[in-house]
Amino acid sequence: MLLRYSQIFAVHLISLRSGVMMLGYPLKLLLNAIESRFGTEAVAQLLAAAGVPADRVYRLNESYADDEALRLSIAAFQRISLEDVAKAFFEDTLVRFPAFFQMCKTSRQFLEMQPEIHNTFAIGLQRPEERQAVQDKFRLEKLTDELVVHYRSPNRLCEMYKAIAQHVFKHYREKGTIDEPKCMNRGDNECELRIRWS
Repeated sequence: MLLRYSQIFAVHLISLRSGVMMLGYPLKLLLNAIESRFGTEAVAQLLAAAGVPADRVYRLNESYADDEALRLSIAAFQRISLEDVAKAFFEDTLVRFPAFFQMCKTSRQFLEMQPEIHNTFAIGLQRPEERQAVQDKFRLEKLTDELVVHYRSPNRLCEMYKAIAQHVFKHYREKGTIDEPKCMNRGDNECELRIRWS
């Protein structure tokens, strides 16, 4: 079951239906997650299994062919889970962008700033319409008792968002819940994530 879900997630991860090539950042994170758990030899085996050159180095602001991303992702998710990638993503963000965490005193403040953080990853895209497509993925409603996140993307990575948000709660030593009354994976036109704190 885990393998089946991971393969479905992998397809969503690289299924960029707008025609945008995959940026190197998530691919780099996949390799980092594999290396941290299984060592450098496992990375070499993964690249070989995916038909990727052994000396491939993924750069954050460069784009790569989506078919390569697909092969790499499917091979990686035979070894690691969604939670593994969420943890790697959070830990990398914590190290790479410490100022974002320092600016925020609570997990709510951080999640309210999340779209801005997300949009920094679009800098490497050359075409303005591609950058705009990234920026249009998130819309927030900042209500008194909850934060409502409207997420719309052909990649349908709402489960990744929720997994990373759990790490954000833990980082700020807070407790939060996330309900998702609407989900693109269930046929809705967007994912609606309602976040509350206790």
